[in-house]
Amino acid sequence: MPQLVERVKLEAKIRQVDPQSVETWYWGGGSPSILPLPLVNTWRDCFSEHFPLVPGGEFTLEANPEDLDAKAILGWKSMGVNRLSVGIQSFVDHRLQWMNRSHTGQEAKDGIRRAQDAGIDSISVDLIYGLPETSLGEWQDNVGEALALGVPHLSTYALTVEERTALHHHIRRGQSTAPVEDRAVEDFLWMRSHLRSIGWEPYELSNASLPGHRSEHNSAYWSGEAYVGLGPGAHSFDGVSIRRWNISNNNLYLKQMGENTSWFEEEHLRPVDRVNEQIMTQLRRMEGLSRNSMGALATNLDAIWASYISDGLMIRTAESWVLSDEGLFLSDRIAMEGFVAAGPHDTLEV
Repeated sequence: MPQLVERVKLEAKIRQVDPQSVETWYWGGGSPSILPLPLVNTWRDCFSEHFPLVPGGEFTLEANPEDLDAKAILGWKSMGVNRLSVGIQSFVDHRLQWMNRSHTGQEAKDGIRRAQDAGIDSISVDLIYGLPETSLGEWQDNVGEALALGVPHLSTYALTVEERTALHHHIRRGQSTAPVEDRAVEDFLWMRSHLRSIGWEPYELSNASLPGHRSEHNSAYWSGEAYVGLGPGAHSFDGVSIRRWNISNNNLYLKQMGENTSWFEEEHLRPVDRVNEQIMTQLRRMEGLSRNSMGALATNLDAIWASYISDGLMIRTAESWVLSDEGLFLSDRIAMEGFVAAGPHDTLEV
């Protein structure tokens, strides 16, 4: 682990020689909460040197519930962490065991309260819905448990089964039940309606918050802003046309960073790629896709999405296209139908 920390420090130095202030830090894509505090502090000092956080900037750390002990929380806070993203997934113990999680529901609640007692009030909780053999009532209880803790942000995800995972293997062997889409849809629609009824903003497909508590970091992704990712599997975007991603294998990253050989790949996005990304990401948001941003394509998109508009899955206003809750569950399909194709000289055609 210390070697990985040193390699990420090296990458930070290579990527940015002159200090460049940033508005958010997000430490995740894994479980940085398992790292000893001295190593986390080393990273913090390195990032402050090369990518200093603006005063009052959002500093999020992803944490496992079982890592939320008082000493760690106070250590993170002293380093400037002002937001936690906690992967609870469920408060039901036998569901956690089925997902191979190390914590219990009670341990998760106790950890959240310790963080709040230490003065970290900006906390996001991850929950998974659409689990096999569950009921709407169980999902309502899970959401209720999170809300009772007083957290201001929820990130919720439908269960997906990736190939070559233990769950995929168990389902193929009949040892586990496959997720049912109708179960996920029911959970999703109830949650968004309920959160609105109590004053929350379901501001993105997978995220909801109390007003003023949106994730600033993730919102930058959906708005197409520039970001720098460091470490294995990290992604970066220059805000214009260059996207790059690091090798995801830890050992290869360590080796190739140490040898100063290529540890990343990159692609140069064409104008058509940028438009299609904008369609995909902005349709996920509460504000929807701006009509002005599509220019001359707007009329064509009206025609392409006419059936979704008439079926109530999409709302068209003078300013934007906004998906209803039912439409959001089909957002990938609807977005892809609106994708434009590249012409012979990279012009935009529908």
